[in-house]
Amino acid sequence: MNDSDLTPLMRQYREIKRAYEGAIVFFRVGDFYEMFYEDAEEASRLLSIALTSRDKSSATRVPLCGVPYHAATGYIAKLLKAGRTVALCDQVEDPKLAKGLVRREVVRLYTPGTLTDAELLRPAESNFLAAVTSAFPSSDRPAVGLAALDLSTGEFWVTEFAGEQAAHDLQDELARLEPKEMIHPSSLAEPIRAACCRAGGAPASTLASGRSHGPGGARLCARDQSSFDLRDAERMLLEQFHVASLEGFGCKGLTLGIQAAGALVRYLRDTRPTASLAHLRGLRIRRSGEDMHLDGATIRNLELVRSLVEDRQDATLLAVLDRTVTAMGSRLLKDWIVRPLLRTDPIRARLEAVGELLQALETRVAIRAALRSVQDILRLSSRVSLGAASPRDLLALKQSVAVLPELRARVASCHAALLREMAASWDNLADVHDLIEKTILPDAPVSIRDGGIIREGHDAALDELRTIGRDGKHWIARMEARERERTGIESLKIRFNQVFGYCIEITKTNLARVPSDYTRKQTLANAERFITPELKELEDKVTGADLKQKALEQELFERIRVQLARETARIQTMGTAIAALDVRSTRPMRAERAGTKLPIWAISTISATCLRYVLLPAMLGPVRTSSRLASRSSRVSLGTKPCGRSSRSTTGWRPSEIRISPPSSMSGCT
Repeated sequence: MNDSDLTPLMRQYREIKRAYEGAIVFFRVGDFYEMFYEDAEEASRLLSIALTSRDKSSATRVPLCGVPYHAATGYIAKLLKAGRTVALCDQVEDPKLAKGLVRREVVRLYTPGTLTDAELLRPAESNFLAAVTSAFPSSDRPAVGLAALDLSTGEFWVTEFAGEQAAHDLQDELARLEPKEMIHPSSLAEPIRAACCRAGGAPASTLASGRSHGPGGARLCARDQSSFDLRDAERMLLEQFHVASLEGFGCKGLTLGIQAAGALVRYLRDTRPTASLAHLRGLRIRRSGEDMHLDGATIRNLELVRSLVEDRQDATLLAVLDRTVTAMGSRLLKDWIVRPLLRTDPIRARLEAVGELLQALETRVAIRAALRSVQDILRLSSRVSLGAASPRDLLALKQSVAVLPELRARVASCHAALLREMAASWDNLADVHDLIEKTILPDAPVSIRDGGIIREGHDAALDELRTIGRDGKHWIARMEARERERTGIESLKIRFNQVFGYCIEITKTNLARVPSDYTRKQTLANAERFITPELKELEDKVTGADLKQKALEQELFERIRVQLARETARIQTMGTAIAALDVRSTRPMRAERAGTKLPIWAISTISATCLRYVLLPAMLGPVRTSSRLASRSSRVSLGTKPCGRSSRSTTGWRPSEIRISPPSSMSGCT
C-alpha cells in the first residue's frame, strides 16, 4: 500500500517506523499504545493479546493490537524478556492545542542495557551496557578498549587490554561483568569478534550475519564506525562531565577506552533522547593488577555466582555468603567475589573492619537493623536524575535517608581505619530528608497523574484549589442565600448547566428587582438566567479546580524532583558507602556462624589440613582435604574426601587449620 493511500495517522506511523525497523513500536493513540502491521502480529503472539484490525470495511485491513498506556511497562517487560526491543512513541503536544494531527516522537528505545525501571530490573543484579572496540597496531598485537555503564546506578568505567592475550582478557572481563547488552563497531578484529559472541551466548558468526543477540546472552548491537570516532567521543565525554580535560579521571593514553566510553554516551542519547544523564558524573579506570584475574572458566567451574546445575542456584559461593540486607550490598558482594583483592594493605584494612564488627555484636546488630529500612538509593537517585522518579520513589528515598544519622553514630563508635574514614566522610542528607518530608504526602500515589501528592501549606495556590474542590458547593449555597437576601427575591436559585455553566435563575415576575450588576445569559419560558462577575469567578474556580489541582501538583512535583536531582552526587556517594557497610557487617555474621578466622601473612608455603569446603556441607556433609601450597608453584591440586559420601568435583574450600612456614616474599590474598 502506498503512503498516499493511508490516513494521516498511518502515514505518521509509517514514517516513525522506518527509523526503528528492528523494534516493536508502541504508538500512542488516546489512552492506548497501539501496534500495527507485523509489529501487531508479533506482539499479539508474544503478549497473548487480541489481534484485530483498522478499517475493517477496507479491502486492505491493517493488523492492530494495543495495550493501555498506564499498564505499558508490564507488557514491555514481556517483550524484552522475549529478546525484542521496544520504541515508545508518545504524543509530544497537547491534543487540545494541536492544529491537525497530534505530533508524536519516539521518546525512549527500551533495550536490555538501558533499563532503569524498577519493574524491569533484578534488584541483586547490575545492569551493565558495554562497548567494545579494537585496533591492530603495527606490531600486529591487538589492543582492545572496553567501557561499561550501569545507567540504573551511574557506575561508569573503562579499561584497555593489549598484547597477544587481549582477546582472552576481554572475554574474562566480560565473564565477570555479565553485561546485558554490548555495542561494537560493525567491523571488529576476528579474535575480538569471537570473544564478544561467546560473552553474548552466540556463535562466532553472529556479528557477521547481522543477528542482534545470542540465545540467553547479552544483546549484541552493531553500530556505525563513526559512533566510535575518537574526537567525537572526547567531545561527548567532556560535555557530559562538564570538564575541560579527561586527564583528571586518569584517562591519559586510553584512546580505545575513550572511544568505547564515548560510544556508550552517544548510544544513550539515541535511545533516551529526552532523558537527562546528569547522574553520569565521571569515569573510573580499571587497571590490570588492581584485583585478582579470574578467568571465565574459573568463575564458572568454581560456581562463584552461578551454579552449573540449573535448578540449584542456591549452591554457589555468592548464595552461601550473601546475607546482605540491601540490594546495593548484594550487588557489591558479587563484585567483590569475582574481583578478589591482591594487595596486602587493602586486604588488611578490609579484614580489620570485618574483625571489629565480628567482636562488636551490639553495634553489628544495630547496623543491620537500620540497614533493613534502606532501599536501593543508588537506583532511586538515578531515576530522580533521569526525571523518572514517582512520588513513591521519593518516599522510599526519604525512608532510606532517615536512618543515616543512626548508622553514622554506630559507625563513628568503631576504630577500624576503613570505618573511621567512612564516619569522617558521612553525609546524613538531612536536607534531602527534610525537603521530601515537608512537601510529599506520606500516602502519595504511585502516579503523578492521580493527584494527592503535595502536602498542604507548601503552595498557597494549590491549597486554594483544594479548598475550592472541597468547599465549592458550600460556597455556591452561601452565595445563593446572600443574593436572596440582597435582592429580596425568595425564589432566586443558582443552577448549573453543562452548556452555560453556573447561572442565577430568576422568574419573570421578579425581573424588576434584578440588580444592575447582573448580566443576562439565557432566556427561558418562565425565567431569565444571569451571571455576575463574582459567580463567574467562582465558576471558573469550582469547575476546573480538580483538573487545575492535578496539573499544579504535577508541576510542583517536577520542581521538587529537579531540586533533588541536584543532590544526586551526594546520594550516590552515600549509596556506595551503605553498600560497603552492608557487606562488611554481613561477613562477620557469616564467619561467626561458620567459626572461621581470616588471617593474612606474607607467606612462602602453607601446609593445610582439615580443609572444609564452603559449598558442600549443605549438600554432601563435611568434606576434608589436605595439601601443601607452595608460592613458587603456579598450580595446586587438591584431593577431596567426603566423609562417607560420594565425592563431587569442586574447589570452593576454606582452611580451618593452617600451619605456615617462615615468611619470605609472597603477596597475601583472600
